[in-house]
Amino acid sequence: MDIGPLRTNPGFRLLYLARTVALMVYGINAVAVAWQVHALTQSSLHVALVGFCLAGGQLAGLVFGGRLADRHDRRTLMVGSRIAYVGVVGLLLGNTLLPQAHVGAIYLAALAGGLSSGIGAPALMAVLPSLVARGQLAAAGALSAIALQLAALIGPIMAGLLIAGAGLASCYAVVMAASAITPLLLARLPRLNAARAADEPPGKGQEQGHGALAEWRDGLRFIRRSPVISGMLLLDLTASLLAMPFVLLPQIASETLGGDAALVGVLHAAPALGALAAALSSGWTRTLRRPGRVLAATAVLWGLAVAAAGLTGSLWMMLACLALAGSADTVGDIVRGALLQQHTPDALRGRVSACWLLQSALGPALGGLQMGYVARRFAVSTALLAGGCACVVGSLAAWTVVRGCFRDEGASGIDRR
Repeated sequence: MDIGPLRTNPGFRLLYLARTVALMVYGINAVAVAWQVHALTQSSLHVALVGFCLAGGQLAGLVFGGRLADRHDRRTLMVGSRIAYVGVVGLLLGNTLLPQAHVGAIYLAALAGGLSSGIGAPALMAVLPSLVARGQLAAAGALSAIALQLAALIGPIMAGLLIAGAGLASCYAVVMAASAITPLLLARLPRLNAARAADEPPGKGQEQGHGALAEWRDGLRFIRRSPVISGMLLLDLTASLLAMPFVLLPQIASETLGGDAALVGVLHAAPALGALAAALSSGWTRTLRRPGRVLAATAVLWGLAVAAAGLTGSLWMMLACLALAGSADTVGDIVRGALLQQHTPDALRGRVSACWLLQSALGPALGGLQMGYVARRFAVSTALLAGGCACVVGSLAAWTVVRGCFRDEGASGIDRR
């Protein structure tokens, strides 16, 4: 692992610590919400619908957050969004303390949580090139992936233990306390304003406009004219739409494996374990010469792992399949993140990051919805097998369409100066 960004950049260290705490919060909260919704409704479809509601809130937040990140202080946006998230967790905690928790309140919290996340997330992505050198972007992405996967590994296990032990309310209380730390850390960053559009080099597909719609058209036009970014979007969206197994984990734990909330936490942690192993050995991505091929391979491997999970009823084989899926996904995330930052000018980085996050939210939400529907109509094993096979075929088809977009990329390594 290249730890240069942490060693040489104090601003990145602050951002990294704040993001690690926030990711831990998300890992705990995701399992708690999924378990509570499944316990109240006995339906994986409802778990998927809550995820879809979260994505809807993110959609609304990203529409505003992407533009705001290119016009205002990005530090202020990040701090404000994290303060709002504390209130969201307070709603979940208050609902749980009622004599009878209401599913509607969870839907409302998901919508509000998505909204706050959508407003702050583009700024969080856009500030990275301002805090680390261009040649350290892949290393910074790998370090961020480690934080993500450590949180995804530890968070679900903590959630499962807290729910099975002290109860669901204690789980939300821990999340609320940890959530209050992140805005305090982010407030110590310097002001992080976007570069003016006039300062950007020409030839980037960027055109001047006035008003929100014109600014968003500039961002979308840039994405359309950037073959690398549009190709990455298609590959990632195809995989997430066709094979998104996480909404099925409570059903797999209770029906297929006969477990409880603690087992749900273990299942959620398995992809994180594989992803952590991939991130810890990701130094080779700095000199990657054919990033497009790697992205296509990781999408196919993700589909194969999901399909294999549908063929097994063994706990250890299920954990192995989920770990393999997490490993493939993380390698893809590191490569995509570095390419996205390298190919986007700073004046457009907020809007382009918002578009990227939008597909990262809607794709998994829609994919989870369709897998939840298939699991309800047929069986959870059928949903996994059909989704995984469809992902393999769809990813190969998408690669035949976009392979030309990556023809000249990576000729001198992914961290080209």
